[in-house]
This record gives sequence, C-alpha cells and structure tokens, in this order.
Amino acid sequence: MNPDPVVLIVSSAFGDGHAKVAQAIEQSFKSRGVDRVHVVDLFAEVHPWLNGVSRAFYLKSAVYAPNIYGLMYNTTSGMKPDYPFGRLLHSMGKRKAKEVLEEIRPDVIIHTFPYLAASQLGKESAIQVPVFTVLTDYVLHGRWIHPHTMKYFIPTESIKEALLSAGIDEQAITVSGIPIREAFTRSPNRAEVLQKHGLRDNRRYILLAGGAYGVMARIRNILKSVLDHTDFDFIVLCGNNDRLRESLEDTYRDNSRVHILGYTDDVHELMSISFCLLTKAGGVTLTEAFAMLLPVIVYRPLPGQEAGNAESLSMQKAIYTACNERELLDRLRRLGIQSFREEIERQMKAISRTESSSRIVDEVMNAIKERPSYAGRILKKTEGKGKAKTARGYR
Repeated sequence: MNPDPVVLIVSSAFGDGHAKVAQAIEQSFKSRGVDRVHVVDLFAEVHPWLNGVSRAFYLKSAVYAPNIYGLMYNTTSGMKPDYPFGRLLHSMGKRKAKEVLEEIRPDVIIHTFPYLAASQLGKESAIQVPVFTVLTDYVLHGRWIHPHTMKYFIPTESIKEALLSAGIDEQAITVSGIPIREAFTRSPNRAEVLQKHGLRDNRRYILLAGGAYGVMARIRNILKSVLDHTDFDFIVLCGNNDRLRESLEDTYRDNSRVHILGYTDDVHELMSISFCLLTKAGGVTLTEAFAMLLPVIVYRPLPGQEAGNAESLSMQKAIYTACNERELLDRLRRLGIQSFREEIERQMKAISRTESSSRIVDEVMNAIKERPSYAGRILKKTEGKGKAKTARGYR
C-alpha cells in the first residue's frame, strides 16, 4: 500500500454543496493522517471564462428563468458519456486538465461535481488512477455517469435502482449517503447557542435559508405571510447575497422577530435551535438537516435537480413542499402536531447516514492498497529527464 497517498477531490463553486461535500471528505482523510489532499475546482482551472459564464447563468436563471434551466437539465438527464454531447462535456479542457493532473499526480480521484475530464483522461491513459464519484443530489443525472468510474457513492436505494437501470454494475455502487461535515453530527448546547446569537428561549424560530447565494425566490412574501398569520420568528440566511441582506436589514431593522444574517459557518448551531428549515432543495443542505433531525419545508422547488430532490424526498415523506403561502402555513401547522412531526423525523432518520465520509474514505483507502503511487509511475517514466514536479497552488 502507498503509505502517503495523494488524493485529488474535484469540486466546484456551483452552489455551495459540492464544496461542502469535498470539505467533509477531506476532513475524513486528514483525520486518518492522509494530509496530501487537494480540493480543486477543475472546471474553473481549465475553463475560467466558461466557468464564470456558466455559474452566472445558473444563479441568474434560478431567479429570472428557472424553466429554461429546468428544460436544459431534463433534456440532458438521460445523456450517456458515449453520446456526442456527453463526450464533448467530459473532453472539454483535457489538455489543461492533464497539466493539472501531472502537477498533482494523484493516487486517487474523487468527483463531487459532474465534470469528468479526469475520468476521460484516465480512460484514455495507460496510467490507471482509481476514480470515484460522490453524488450530491437525491436524483440521478446522466452527467454523473462515466465508464471509467470504479465506484459510485450515492445517497439512497432509489438512486441505486436508477444506476442499475443505466447499466452500472451493482459492485460499483455503494449506498453511502451524502457526506456532511462533522459539525452536523453533534448536538450543540441550546442555551449557549441562543446566547451566542442573541436569540430567546421562549420563541420558535424558522430558519430560512436561500442557499449560499441567497437565491430562493419570494423571500419577502414568505416573511410577510408567516409573520402576519403565525407567532413564529425568523432567522434569515442571505448567503453571499449582500444586496438582499442589506435590503432586508433596512426593512426589518426594528422588528425583533426577524434576524438577518449573511454567509455563516454556524448553520449547524442555528439548525439545532430551530423549529424547522425553510429552504431550497439543495441535496447537501437537506442532508445536513436530516442529520440534525430538523424538519424541512422546501418552498417552490426550482426546476432541475432541486425539483428532483424535492419530488423524491417528499414521496418518501422525509420533507414537506409548499408551492404558495397558503400551503406553507398549512405545513407549519402540521409540524406543530406531534404525530406529524414524529413521522417526518422517522423518515429523516431512515435516510440519514452520518458516517458517510468515513465509509467513503474506507473504500477509497482499500482501493489504493497494492497500487503503485502515481508519483512513482511518473518518476519511472521520466527517469533521466529530471525530477518530477511538485504540486503547487492547490489545497
């Protein structure tokens, strides 16, 4: 076994979930003494301009043209890697991707984002680096599938059935759950959290999270409707949307029932003292809530993977969805009834797998055993041509 393996985790800044999953896996590796872990936004490295344009389109379409994004997502959902469009997506930037791989020289590659140029390179190269894929949603899209993938780590049995239907061997599938950071597996002290954030013990808080970039639509309508018709207070997470945060602060500056925050790393603390989470249907955020047994209401899920997540999980009765303010008020009323709340907690507990990161790292470490290191293979190939490069610029 290579005693000091090099791990490459391919992530992305599209949303916040891919980066969070990469961070959770990285933490698990480092807890075992594996320190040479590089988290790389590979698409941004090889196509910075296209990455910026695509990211802007994703964020803007979520607000202004969600149906266009949903149409594109659904149209390509059945795409296979050997389709022309699939080959194009996974081949884009191969030359630059190859340079990055030669710089890092990984012994294993783990994808938390479906840009699979590294898999494509591995398929075409004589150097066989084990490639793993960690799905970050509760619905399968064809972009995640690649024939050079050694193992798929997936959230649920329903995804397993979809992969089997797509022709993936059962031995290449592990139902691991979606990795989350260790902070979401602990229960903070309620009194300390309330004091830290200036909150009151005699109030019921709805944690309203619009994602890392604060893109959930109709936040003002939600606030007005719930404040007018219930006694709930709000903790509003605006993410990196400074304009939204400043606007809401101006509106609710003198309202003690509304607490406005920007991006924070204390989401696990705020979840621990909240009555429920009102959010968009990002797979990682939902998984974090499940780990803390915090009931979730998804409001007007966006077309695409979020609609898929919401549909899949609501069918399993693990979340509630609401398409308008009337339905939202009804879902809040239900969560106040003990029997409804206990049922949804049972379903969340059935889905939640808090040891996901450890299980993934166990299997990856087993795959590394008995395989010569990438660095060793490169040194043999370049013997007499100078020393191999060292990885720089990546964490």
